[in-house]
Amino acid sequence: MVRKTFLAAVAGALLFAMSADAGEFGRLVDGKGAEETYYACTGCHSDMLVAQQGLTRERWNELIDWMIDEQGMPELEPEERELILDYLAKNYGPDRPNFPLK
Repeated sequence: MVRKTFLAAVAGALLFAMSADAGEFGRLVDGKGAEETYYACTGCHSDMLVAQQGLTRERWNELIDWMIDEQGMPELEPEERELILDYLAKNYGPDRPNFPLK
């Protein structure tokens, strides 16, 4: 019973810490394309899922194709897609400059 209580307390603390510094676009860092990325992605899943990926621009592009083809994501306008891909590659690429989130 003590272990379950401890694990619940740890989980609660982590959730609080993760939500404590959420900004206008959740946990996504501010920058050109943050708003578009937030609204394109968080309709189906959390911003944390985006932040933890660490993909190349090419892999982000493939993932968007997969989400459109297989998951029912609406098509993005070409300019919006480029903006989102630029944002994701810069902020959530393989070097993961913004994850783990502080």
